[in-house]
Amino acid sequence: MNILDPMANLSIQIHPDDAFAKQYNGGRGKPEAWVILDAPTDGYIEFGHHAKTHEQFKTWSTERKWDKLLRYLKTPVGGFIDIPAGTLHAIGKGVLTYNISRNADCTLRLYDYDRIDPATGAKRAIQVEEVLENVNIPDRLIEFQMFPSVSEHGCQVTRYWNEPGLYTLYRIETKEKGRFLHDAFAFYTCVQGKGTINGIPVRQGETVLVPCHSGWLELEGEMDLFMASYRNERAD
Repeated sequence: MNILDPMANLSIQIHPDDAFAKQYNGGRGKPEAWVILDAPTDGYIEFGHHAKTHEQFKTWSTERKWDKLLRYLKTPVGGFIDIPAGTLHAIGKGVLTYNISRNADCTLRLYDYDRIDPATGAKRAIQVEEVLENVNIPDRLIEFQMFPSVSEHGCQVTRYWNEPGLYTLYRIETKEKGRFLHDAFAFYTCVQGKGTINGIPVRQGETVLVPCHSGWLELEGEMDLFMASYRNERAD
């Protein structure tokens, strides 16, 4: 695996927790999750690391001993992975993901493949000390999960995550017609196919925002939709 490939999609990075982000740039932490939409047979992500101490992490990263430091995971198509704050991560070349995260902008980069920003002609900034301060050490091994789908009202529904204060993420697939009910507001992103949501056309790459308390949604067409939502309080 060549993590030094400059064509890799994503820098080696972490997102800190709320407390650090508020102090650092006045924002919030950025927990996120990915679902693998497509990947080559040798596709991978970098997820976590093997360092047992801060000194070991600093030495291996300073000496760019990436194969010793980084943990690599193969990318099963349809696989879901949660990315808690402080988790080192990057995406390998050719891996396509659906990404859900908070509306936040606090990314700390450990390494960016020495890529040049065409707007400035200089390398993009990295934040090595801040990464060292916030990266999870020792790291917790997190693997991809495969969730089953169930048939509901003409749809195949996969429920990945539904945690108050974090995010709700479902996948809804239709062949011809189906119905779906979700009381909270939600973004419906079409990652494949085309059709309509309550008569509103949507195709691959487009997103429809549905307000809360909209009732049953009438879905028509052959579509693969991701539904991203949020709730504040735990259900009784």
